[in-house]
Amino acid sequence: MKTETRVFFRCPRSTVRYAHKVFLTLFVALLLPLLTAVAQDRIFKGTIQNIDGIPIAGATVSVKGDSRQTSSDKEGNFAIPLTGNTPIVLNITSVGYASKEIVLDGQDEFRTIVLEAQIAGLDEVVVVGYGTQSKSNVTGAISTLKSEELAKVPMSSVTNALVGKLPGLIAMQGSGLPGRDGASLNIRGYGNALIIVDGIEASFNNIDASQIESVTVLKDGAASIYGSRAGNGVILVTTKRGNSEKPTISFNGTSTLQKPTYFQQMLSSGDYTTLVSEEYLQSGQPANAVPYTAEQIQKFYDATEPGYYNTNWQDIIMKDYAQLHNYNMSVRGGSDKIKYYTFLGLMNQGSFWKKNGGDYNRYNLQVNVDANILDNLTLGVTVSNIVDRIKSTHRPQNGGGYLFADLFNNKPMYPASLPDPSRIPYSGSATGGALVQSDMELGGYNNNFLQTLSNTAILNYSFTTIEGLSLKAFGNYSQVNDNVKSYGRPVDMYNYNVGNDTYELVSQFNTNTPLFQQKAVNTMLTGQFSINYARKFAGKHDMSGMLLHEIISVDYDYLSAGRQDFTFPTLDQLFAGSTSTLSNNGSASQMGRKSFVGRLNYGYDHKYLVEAIIRADASAKFPKDSRWGYFPSISFGWRMNQEQFLSDFDGLDELKLRTSYGASGNDGIGDFQYLAGYGPTLMPVLFDGTPVLGITTLGMANESLSWERLANYNAGLDFSFLQRKIYGEVDLFYRTRNGIPAKKTISLPSSFGAELPLENINSQTNRGFELKIGTFRQQGDWTWDISANVSWQRAKWDHVEEVEYTDEDSKRIYQQSGQWVDRTVGYRSDGLFVSQDQIDNLDLSYPGDPTLKLGDVRYIDTNGDGILDWRDMVEIGKGQIPNIISGLNLAVAYRNFDIAASLQGAFGFYKAVSLTSFTQTFFDNRWTEEVNNANSLIPRLGGASTNGLLSDRNFIKSDYLRLRSFTIGYNLPNRVLDNLNMKQARLYLGGTNLFTFSKLNKFKIDPESPYAVQDGQPTTSYYPQQKTIMLGVNVSF
Repeated sequence: MKTETRVFFRCPRSTVRYAHKVFLTLFVALLLPLLTAVAQDRIFKGTIQNIDGIPIAGATVSVKGDSRQTSSDKEGNFAIPLTGNTPIVLNITSVGYASKEIVLDGQDEFRTIVLEAQIAGLDEVVVVGYGTQSKSNVTGAISTLKSEELAKVPMSSVTNALVGKLPGLIAMQGSGLPGRDGASLNIRGYGNALIIVDGIEASFNNIDASQIESVTVLKDGAASIYGSRAGNGVILVTTKRGNSEKPTISFNGTSTLQKPTYFQQMLSSGDYTTLVSEEYLQSGQPANAVPYTAEQIQKFYDATEPGYYNTNWQDIIMKDYAQLHNYNMSVRGGSDKIKYYTFLGLMNQGSFWKKNGGDYNRYNLQVNVDANILDNLTLGVTVSNIVDRIKSTHRPQNGGGYLFADLFNNKPMYPASLPDPSRIPYSGSATGGALVQSDMELGGYNNNFLQTLSNTAILNYSFTTIEGLSLKAFGNYSQVNDNVKSYGRPVDMYNYNVGNDTYELVSQFNTNTPLFQQKAVNTMLTGQFSINYARKFAGKHDMSGMLLHEIISVDYDYLSAGRQDFTFPTLDQLFAGSTSTLSNNGSASQMGRKSFVGRLNYGYDHKYLVEAIIRADASAKFPKDSRWGYFPSISFGWRMNQEQFLSDFDGLDELKLRTSYGASGNDGIGDFQYLAGYGPTLMPVLFDGTPVLGITTLGMANESLSWERLANYNAGLDFSFLQRKIYGEVDLFYRTRNGIPAKKTISLPSSFGAELPLENINSQTNRGFELKIGTFRQQGDWTWDISANVSWQRAKWDHVEEVEYTDEDSKRIYQQSGQWVDRTVGYRSDGLFVSQDQIDNLDLSYPGDPTLKLGDVRYIDTNGDGILDWRDMVEIGKGQIPNIISGLNLAVAYRNFDIAASLQGAFGFYKAVSLTSFTQTFFDNRWTEEVNNANSLIPRLGGASTNGLLSDRNFIKSDYLRLRSFTIGYNLPNRVLDNLNMKQARLYLGGTNLFTFSKLNKFKIDPESPYAVQDGQPTTSYYPQQKTIMLGVNVSF
């Protein structure tokens, strides 16, 4: 049995009263300092201005070590509560000004605080190959674009945001196809640049601009650190990471309307039949058999009688605008121990086909974490997943532009619908025209699912015993899964006879119901291990170095299969097709690189700078004896503004002379070209009456095949005056390219049975200059940054392996060695024949001796021999890459408003203009007997065969000036943000490709259109570039 004992104590009332007094005394004693502090709270006031005495609005004033902060008003005034008499430190910051700390004692009540303008860029950290540097210490030709500039005008592809922004970068958008509308990037006219995203080779067309922290372009010897892959320059893309601040949640959203910059309008039935009959008659055919009489043509114009249709296929098939929506959200923050960044984005881009013409969807997910495991050991992890889904028509919309050819093949004389809605009308095109082919439900589809996975881990270890010494390990595994499924649906097309109410089956398309599927997997493993050292000695000697070992392994697997003749066309799966039509294919490849890199940087007294780089690359593309390539680079910098003899120039911020030399390589050839290889024989061999395929060698091999050798020379000057009121840079460059692989021009007998191998025999040089100049100013409520850039480049062949030309004319016209790479030869003309006297007095024999008539091309006999032939060809223009690229970029802010604009130009390039027949532009620019214009672009329809020769009349200069982007934005004021618990909120209206000035305008051709389109389709048959109008919002919490 358990017992419990309770003891009670009873306190006397006097004791309780005493305890209350003691407790009250202690409570007051504890509370007294707090009450005293409250009693001593005071309001500190001040005014913030620049060195010219102009007030600075929106400056942030915060108490160091405390959460209290405020901002200055439009007069620069502020007020902030302070506590206590002990010294207090205030931190004052403002965009464009150097931050400042002031110490206050207990008696301070008011101060005027002067902020000095920050000379942007000098202390800015820029990304370079395998590391970062202060911009003031950079000795190479490097251009950088920050995230703020990229995000001003959101675009479907971030590459388009680079156009006109960086000197030396040739970026041209050749298409507006959803998901494939990115600009091609070419540095200094060298060719496709190497793109490195967060340390690995990758594309960044499908990265959202909001993810990017910076884009850096390495143009000279600075690119040599990437060795064999850097021959055409390097673009470094760095995405955002976490920071040591409180979490910031950001949301960006845009809604965009897209419309073609230029588009050919289709003809009416009257105009169409007029052209058909005109071509017939002008080609010399008998008038009594003309396809359409004048009476019939008039009936087509009227379109009131049965059977005389005037169908506007463009209105029926195409939208006026297509929509694009882009939304993303990110969380960024951390502490001294751990930093994090998460990004989620989605984009939908529609096409301008009214029916089910497809669209593009992109999903971006990125998560990275940087953690301090120990005081001297950090770990960074990044996981990225990008999904691209392109749903498109079975007929290609780009490249050959088949779908656009289908559109223009639709004839307006045919109806768009039939009395029986279940039947598809024949539109005058055997392929069904765009009425069928622009609708995936009718003509079929071509869908592409592309997934890009990337996983990165970075480990940094700093030695505590040796100051400045650290180790870094970098590992990345990336995988690209590319799945394609294409299916052509069967289509029957009918004509309707109004008179007897019957239908006639006119054409069938995709009767074999082709289905094709492919799966490709490309995996890349990258490992980098480096030793890094950075130390300052005796206050004047800055030294840093790096030794790095890199290994890259690439594997590729491909598998495809197809079938036809589906019994049930709605069942679009491989098993449902006929086994007699099955096909399959597959391949696999492996490639690898091994590299060693060394870099040494030295600076003396912030004046004299030198950087030396050496890289050794081994590529499995070359035989063992020539597998290694060695690529050195050295550059120097002299910061003349630090010299004593320039110390009296108070307005000089920066004056740095740079010079560099760098060697790099190029292994951009097929794999294992140094091996002969084997493949199946084309014809079987009979063994005992049974045909058997064997194997045979694929050709001769060259065991001496090696790298292309490139050498870059650059001299540049960076300058800044009056706290960046004037700033800029200028560069001169020259590049040699030797050992370009080509085959010897030796005739071999057919009995030889093989082709000659590749050899390193051709050579080329490039030269050019770049200039950028700008002005930056903050004055009162105004801030502006306006800059202009221009660059010029051209390449010349030093040697091309070609036949030996002994004839002077053939040497002048055809020889490439010693000539500009972009030189184009053709005939000179003097317009069109517009009088019979011109033809009768012609002392020139045309090839084929055609019967010349009015409206035919009037060529010039340049060599005066009376014969029009190849000897009359001269240089009539340049190629498709502009020689001159320019940009004018403007950013202006007034109080809470901001404006950004980019004007871009390209000059010194040409296009062979070929207009699609039976369009309004073709109709308006043709020669006619009535007008008889010698300068008409389209000569006599049905005219002489020589009218199609390439000449200066149809090889047209394509220079243009384009308003690439424009935005106007409004930022909510701080008082509103405080009430909404928001850090930032901006609304903006913007647009891209808004205006273009070009000679090609009158032909309704975009100057960035493809130079030549495959399969004979003219320049206008491609998915056109888009003009956009957008409304967007940026908010953060």
